[in-house]
Amino acid sequence: MIEGSGNFPSGNEHQARPRHRQRRVQVARACDACRLRRTKCDNGVPCSKCIARGNHCSNSGAPKASTLTEASEEIASLKLKVQQLETELKQQASDNHNLPDPISSPRPPHSATGGDIAPGLKRYRDGIQFRPTRASSETWFGPSSIYFFIQRLSEFLNLKLRKEHSIHSLHPLSASDHKLLDVPETSQLGNTSRSCARPAEDVPAAGIYLSPIQEDYFLNLYWQTYHTSLFPIVDEAQFKNHYQSLLVNGGQDRRPSALVDIIIAMCMQLAISATPTETQGILVEGKDALVAGRWHYWRGQKLLQYELDSPSLSTLQCHLLCAVYVCGGSFHNMVNSTVGLAVSTAYSLGLHLDPPSTMSEKDREIRRRLWWAVYIMDSKSGMKLGRPFMLQSSYTMPALPSDTLETAASSGSMFAPIGQKGTWLTYNLHMIQLYMKVRTAYIAFYEQDAHLQKDQTLWTEHESQTSNVEFLNTHSQSLREWADRVPESLKLKRQNNGQPLSTDFTSILLEPFTPIWLQRQRLLLEHTYHHLSINLYRPFISFTSKPAANSIAEELAIRCASHAVMLTLITHQILTESTLFDGWYEAFYCQWNAVMTLIGFVLLFPQTALTNQAKHAIYLAIAIFGNFGAKFAIAANAAKIVGGLSVKLEVLTKPNESESNVTIISQDSEAIPSSPVSIDHVLPSDDLFDAPVFNLFDMAVDIDFWKNAEALWPDLDNLSQF
Repeated sequence: MIEGSGNFPSGNEHQARPRHRQRRVQVARACDACRLRRTKCDNGVPCSKCIARGNHCSNSGAPKASTLTEASEEIASLKLKVQQLETELKQQASDNHNLPDPISSPRPPHSATGGDIAPGLKRYRDGIQFRPTRASSETWFGPSSIYFFIQRLSEFLNLKLRKEHSIHSLHPLSASDHKLLDVPETSQLGNTSRSCARPAEDVPAAGIYLSPIQEDYFLNLYWQTYHTSLFPIVDEAQFKNHYQSLLVNGGQDRRPSALVDIIIAMCMQLAISATPTETQGILVEGKDALVAGRWHYWRGQKLLQYELDSPSLSTLQCHLLCAVYVCGGSFHNMVNSTVGLAVSTAYSLGLHLDPPSTMSEKDREIRRRLWWAVYIMDSKSGMKLGRPFMLQSSYTMPALPSDTLETAASSGSMFAPIGQKGTWLTYNLHMIQLYMKVRTAYIAFYEQDAHLQKDQTLWTEHESQTSNVEFLNTHSQSLREWADRVPESLKLKRQNNGQPLSTDFTSILLEPFTPIWLQRQRLLLEHTYHHLSINLYRPFISFTSKPAANSIAEELAIRCASHAVMLTLITHQILTESTLFDGWYEAFYCQWNAVMTLIGFVLLFPQTALTNQAKHAIYLAIAIFGNFGAKFAIAANAAKIVGGLSVKLEVLTKPNESESNVTIISQDSEAIPSSPVSIDHVLPSDDLFDAPVFNLFDMAVDIDFWKNAEALWPDLDNLSQF
């Protein structure tokens, strides 16, 4: 007997009792997922079925169109709602075009598509997308670039002349010229097996390579030029030991090295570009001097491919120097790409972090100098092309490199101190500080909220331009402060008690018995100061909104032209009295940038106290390009272009004068003939207005696009075999 069995009814009693069914739980409305699957739904939120399936449980309660009539009504309702929303959007767009004055009531910027952009995002301001005459694809250049300025200058010139006219004879040489793309014949190469010892089979040996004694000539040139006046990023003592380790066959040949090859290529480009065309010899292979050394550059590029996944400090040195080389060859998109590689490599090496104290002071300093060299190249490329900087300036950066006597003594190079506790490294320190000042002003100016609408630009909106003038004027003081802090030992002396780093138009004074490297440092520091100032103030030479008389905008436009005149005077004097700029491509480019700015200034301000000085500088620029043009063809083409434009200037600014030979008065009151050829002979007045087509922009930008990157590669058809 089971204990407690009396508590349970018997089996018969259980069967006799009626069975009650459990009441079903009613759900007011199934969730959307259960209704879609036609499954039972409980009252849970979320319901058990959605939890089991991992679905989002929702109950929108939206009516379901179960008949054709209901579906048609729902479609009509949705169409009506879309029309209402479109009407509201059009009304908002109309209201945005009638906002109050931007100074008194800020308004959000708009994207290129016309809609509001997300908070905190910036809009690229203007720029131009174009395909040069002999290029295969379009390229974008931003508002600070000379290319965008030339486009606006071209439109203004056509407007002034009222008719388009043709000056196609002033076009530069084309990259299609067979002399630039011909592969050298074996009979012309001499010993093409030199430097045959190589670490990999796919590194080319055929080509024009130098003997060790020839290489020694160009390597010695590097220490007196790029090393002291560009980037002090290579330890001279370590490099020379490295070079000696590469010599084989009793010193008759050398194993390839990316760093050695790119330095040789740079110095070949510089040295050969400094000699007259008729004496450049076999090393140019009948091509332009600016691509001299291309065989060494190409071999260095092939070697760098092995270091992509494991870069070193030497890899970064190569990228920086390669950027300088392709810039000298006028391949500006390649410069941008190479600088990008340098930036990426610097981050991967951790150079954006200040070196730890456990590292030797010598190694700490070389890492800092490398980082700041990347900073300068990134700044140059970004401002020159008008494109965004690649270095993140919103983060802290390493300390500036030192220029003390102790640091200079451990740098691997032996140069005499320059006084005032300065060393050969002091120039690099002040150049970095100059780029920091200009880059800060550049970012603040081009990235500020100008309150421009969709179709508005800085160049067409007078109120926005006025606001930007006052904004930029506050930054110009920092440049003056930088100039005041430059030590006297680095300042270029002026004649007649002139002020260094100024625009007083006094002649410079080259001190005798001063080392060439120090003279070049002084020259480049002032030259770069004027060049960066031109770019910073050039937005106020606007062809659609002329600044008001005696306004700050007019003052900055005149300041821009003053820096361009001063740069031209310095360049002309240096080329006339010394060899410091011989073969220096950067000086040529800065002069091209300055003279095109001056042409725009004269067109916009034909009657100012500075106009005659500006015209004088334009004619000096023609002589400067003639000097450079005797060594490399791109400068000769620049001389033709500026010569043609100078004629147009005389026609436009002096329409009532009949003189065929125009004379400009210099600051020393000496008569300087502007051109030995009469205006009527160069360009008859009938041709000026009746010729069919004129495209100044295509003509001018070809200065930097007349060559193709293919010119750097010896044999493009055979690249696949490597």
